[in-house]
Amino acid sequence: MQINRYFRAATATALGGCASLAFAATASAAPVASVVPINPGNVPATAANYEHECSANLGGGPYPGRDVWVFNLPGNADKTGVFTLITASFDTDQDGAGDKTVVIEAGAADDDDIVFVGHSKAWVATTAGWTLVGATATITGQADQFVLTHTCAASGTPTTTTSPPTTPTTTPATTATPTSAPTTGPATTPTTTPAGEVPTTPTDTATGDSTPTPTVTPSPTPAAGTGTGGGGLPLTGAAVSSIAAVGVALVGGGATLLLRRRRKFIA
Repeated sequence: MQINRYFRAATATALGGCASLAFAATASAAPVASVVPINPGNVPATAANYEHECSANLGGGPYPGRDVWVFNLPGNADKTGVFTLITASFDTDQDGAGDKTVVIEAGAADDDDIVFVGHSKAWVATTAGWTLVGATATITGQADQFVLTHTCAASGTPTTTTSPPTTPTTTPATTATPTSAPTTGPATTPTTTPAGEVPTTPTDTATGDSTPTPTVTPSPTPAAGTGTGGGGLPLTGAAVSSIAAVGVALVGGGATLLLRRRRKFIA
């Protein structure tokens, strides 16, 4: 009786241990799911302004009025795993906020699918013109994020390329430097000198109390033996001597008369 009791206890312990080992093995074999965000540099985005590629095994297209979006989980699938679910948020009324949520799962019947083409990929077809503003993905591996790899814009949609704004270059106005008019002195009136006269140099008149100094113009001295003008004949040496003798005689006579008269008065 005592032995049976011990046997039943040992059997129960053994069964419990086996169950625990089986549960642990099952838990370790199950993949660890994680939720990762889309690359923030990929949003916001419109299909018309993103890199274009239309592929039959990634949603096909282009379609009238429908945009196709393609997502990729980069890296080695052994480490990064694969997509199991993607939740994408779209802005449908152009107010900048997500107002439409689309869930992407395996199976193409509902215009979306998860496939494996080199890497784990997913695609979804939406109404043309929507803006992708955010997304998250549930994966089986350890990736940090996933990416929007390309789009297939609706047929007939004009493709626009967004370019950075150009800063206008302002050319400074050139200021013209006025040219000073040349300064001219007072006009000089030429002085005409009559023939035969010696030109005189005008003398500046001093201002204030100073007295102007007259300028004396020397008269030309006639050469010896030359007449004094007036059309007369030139004087010779003999005529000059005669005149001098007459002058001396007159002076002497005058002196004699003067002495006689003086004596008369004294006597």
